[in-house]
Amino acid sequence: MLEEKRGLDRNQLIGFLLIGAILIGASFWSQSQLPKEPVATQTTPVEETALPASPKKQTVPVLVSADTSWKPAIVVLENEDLLLEWTTAGAQLVKAELKKYKNWQGSPLRVVDNNHLLALQGVVPSSAWAFVSQKTSDSTIVLSATKEGQSLAWTFTLPSTGYDLRWSLVGQGLKGTEATLAWEQQGLRHEKSQSTEALATTIYAWETQEDDDVSLSDGSDDADETSQAAWVAFKQQYFSSILTRDGGWSKATFATTSPSEQDTLHTRFLEATLSLPVQAGALSTSGTWYIGPNKYHTLADYNQHFDVIIPFGWGIFGWIARFGVVPIFDFLDGFNLNYGLIIFLMALLIKLVLLPLTFSSYKSMAKMRVLKPEIDEINEKFKDQDSMKKQQAVMALYSKAGVNPLGGCIPQLLQFPILIAMFRFFPASIELRQESFLWARDLSSYDSIFTLPFEIPFYGDHVSLFTILMAVSTYFYTKLNNTMTPTSGSDMMRQQMLIIQYVMPFMLLFFFNNYSSGLSYYYFIANVITFGQQYSMRFFINEEAIHAKIQDNKAKGGKKGGFQERLQGVMEQQKEAGNRRVRRNAK
Repeated sequence: MLEEKRGLDRNQLIGFLLIGAILIGASFWSQSQLPKEPVATQTTPVEETALPASPKKQTVPVLVSADTSWKPAIVVLENEDLLLEWTTAGAQLVKAELKKYKNWQGSPLRVVDNNHLLALQGVVPSSAWAFVSQKTSDSTIVLSATKEGQSLAWTFTLPSTGYDLRWSLVGQGLKGTEATLAWEQQGLRHEKSQSTEALATTIYAWETQEDDDVSLSDGSDDADETSQAAWVAFKQQYFSSILTRDGGWSKATFATTSPSEQDTLHTRFLEATLSLPVQAGALSTSGTWYIGPNKYHTLADYNQHFDVIIPFGWGIFGWIARFGVVPIFDFLDGFNLNYGLIIFLMALLIKLVLLPLTFSSYKSMAKMRVLKPEIDEINEKFKDQDSMKKQQAVMALYSKAGVNPLGGCIPQLLQFPILIAMFRFFPASIELRQESFLWARDLSSYDSIFTLPFEIPFYGDHVSLFTILMAVSTYFYTKLNNTMTPTSGSDMMRQQMLIIQYVMPFMLLFFFNNYSSGLSYYYFIANVITFGQQYSMRFFINEEAIHAKIQDNKAKGGKKGGFQERLQGVMEQQKEAGNRRVRRNAK
């Protein structure tokens, strides 16, 4: 379209930037009283223990035990933050409850609830062994078993606070030079929007050779493998299980699969196979198992790159989020304000920081408005002639007046990375989870003022008021820009700008209706602040003085900027190329 017109139109460029912002944004898709000391290890005999079962497939083999007097038991470790339970049937973790969090229905939040497997593979997997428990201290348990000349002993230690479970595994009489540790988990639904949570549920790993993270695709079945992995993480939207090994995993393969559409309890199925070295039939290894929230500072403090699982975005977007947005958020959060007020103040502070760019853009648009009558004269003069001549005449006017036609959109383009960084920050911030503001009960999820008796494709079965406010304010913002910016293009160009003005807000209603209400609220506030800034700038910019300055520049012959010289050169080259084609065709 730009090539057909053989020139650059400022309004068209702004339009493409606005559409690109929406498309890029859419593609990046969406307490009890606690003891101060660890609770002593408990071993409670039970008549029956339900082994971890999967609605997808049977992951735990039938228990094999020749000792008829043996009965499975539940073993408990607990601290201020975690409640963990194992069954001696296979030494399997059957419950991991995060005591300071609730799920979207207000029930205890359990990352593991009979949906988990961690066992050595073999002819008879260790998940089918009959283990016995032993208490070695108030915070440590040992689960050991012997079978067919082989022995295994798991040791788990939980400190008085935090989400770190220290583990070790010792084996004797094993065959081969490598053992395979199978790790499986069915992601339980914790959030109101199952689709958004499922989209954020995947597997991450840190590859030590490349010193970079590797992850599976979001929202689709995927598989991969890596060597020398420092850790592997089963990551959900706000909670994760990260399994590390001292010295790293020599090899790791992992895969994700989706549950059926009728399954409303699970997000994704996660599987990993981890290799362990065996020397002379002996195995001895250890590591740390993090079972906790995806909180940026908590994960970053490990200095093991755990924080990469928080999807702040790649490249400059992630840098802006981590080193710009997060510090501002932390500073405001230190005042113990309501998170709705914190979001408002964030929008205000960021808009103040960007004020010089906004002022520059507004001033450039004022210059374009002053030149509009002369541009209209050029359009009328060359309406029946070659469009190239018209563009050259317009560029000559810009050159004489000392006006950069892209001076208004370049400042807006510089703000684009911040727009995307905020798009990634709000849905990834656990601090907003289940925090209410006005009618929004959870700023990390969608707000709803009305539930529809049916579901609209791509929209949902509810009405988000913050999304409506954001879309309406975006409409008026686009309309204001169209009003303030003179349109020097063709009637087709004006029609395209009108389409952007009306279609983009409508698209936003669908893109953001199921998204974080905190994000929609932020964009709404940012638009309102922009209205106020642009209204205030009218009192600081004298268009009559700008007009006088432009006329003075024209009287002096004008001064071409580097951009204008390059652009005019390109246009002259295009004109000459066109003339050559005409001469060739005439022969």
